[in-house]
Amino acid sequence: MNNDLPTGWTTVRLADVLREPLVNGRSLRTRQDGFPVLRATALRPVRVDFTQTKGGDWTAHDSAPALAEPDDLLVSRASGSLALVGEGALVDAPPSPTTFPDTMIRVRVLPSLVDPRYLAHLWNSPVVRRQIEACARQGGAAIYRINHGDLAQILLPLPAPGEQARIAALVENHLARINATTTRTRRALEQADELNQTMSARASVGRLSGADRAPGDLTPAGTHDGALPFLPADWRWTRLENVADVTLGVTKNSRRQWDPADVEVPCLRVANVQRGRLALEDVHSIRLPLQRAQAARLRTGDVILTGGGDRGQLGRGWIWEEQLPDCVHQNHVFRARITGQQLHPKLLAWHANGFGRQWCERNATQVTGLASIGLGKIRMMPVPVAPAEEQQRLVALVDAHLTALQTASAAAERAVAVADRLRSNLLQQAFTGQLPDAFHPLGQQESSP
Repeated sequence: MNNDLPTGWTTVRLADVLREPLVNGRSLRTRQDGFPVLRATALRPVRVDFTQTKGGDWTAHDSAPALAEPDDLLVSRASGSLALVGEGALVDAPPSPTTFPDTMIRVRVLPSLVDPRYLAHLWNSPVVRRQIEACARQGGAAIYRINHGDLAQILLPLPAPGEQARIAALVENHLARINATTTRTRRALEQADELNQTMSARASVGRLSGADRAPGDLTPAGTHDGALPFLPADWRWTRLENVADVTLGVTKNSRRQWDPADVEVPCLRVANVQRGRLALEDVHSIRLPLQRAQAARLRTGDVILTGGGDRGQLGRGWIWEEQLPDCVHQNHVFRARITGQQLHPKLLAWHANGFGRQWCERNATQVTGLASIGLGKIRMMPVPVAPAEEQQRLVALVDAHLTALQTASAAAERAVAVADRLRSNLLQQAFTGQLPDAFHPLGQQESSP
């Protein structure tokens, strides 16, 4: 806590400004048509989102002690993320009576001492977040928790009530500008990603030129192929097994006796294989006999495809380019190795992320909430093949456009990061008495009247 506060400011404990004792919500069974109860996702930054509710097995009478009422601050008691435990959100006007669960703590302050809007912004500022994270405890299952005693000792920097209202209004004005810019930037990122996916998918079926196109023709193979896209006249449809050697990866066997001669190698799992990219920040390792590790090692140009997980994620993938030495892949991930240079790996990966996504959904097997597609079936995925020269032209054309998109996206991501820092700096200044009326969080200059 900064001790160099402006004249007229004081530092008080939360316990000293409470109108009522801190209260937990209640635990209850879920009932589809029951009394509305907030979900954990309702605690958005600053304000409670009342669209995030579920039905609880309570009556209106049972719910009365745990109703969320205007000016309440609801605080998260636990989270798997240290950055989210103790997160607080202000209750505005609930659209209908709604209760809060036992995963939240209700804070009610004396409005004569603390402006609730001021408290909500202060609670999400670095001034309070540092205190919460310092006293949060990590328990079982790596869950961080905070209790009433911890919250009661949180120190709050407070100016006079009138100044609190002025600061809250200024903060909301500046945050609105930052948030509007961030929203536009994030939408631009989404549009760039959509354009990326659309362009690469169209390229894989020859839809980037005005060439005459003919209906798809492919011998049935017992799969649900659907209507195949038309292809340019000099293209052809075939099955994946005809252009690539497709194999499963290694199986992790915890019962296998450890052998000192085994080697430890990185192993890609489903989470590492995203649509159009490989996420290699967290790659697990596996111990294998040397011969098995060498046989399963990925090579440059291999197309990695997912074979298990959520139904909409099947078949997603990208190209291996020796990002990690001696890397293998697990048994829920397929490796497609192009044979005879019949097809450029990028065209196969783009096709799998476009047409292949819907094809895998149609042909998947669903078991206990998870979907999967077998090796024999993925080998039957329809694949378009263009003449060799056309493949090279398409890859060069699309790569040039995607590189430009990636450059723009990287700039947008940097802008979002800057906005996050500006938001944090704004709140730090606001609640240490350093926020002037003319603060310009985005660097704009006010024009003269």
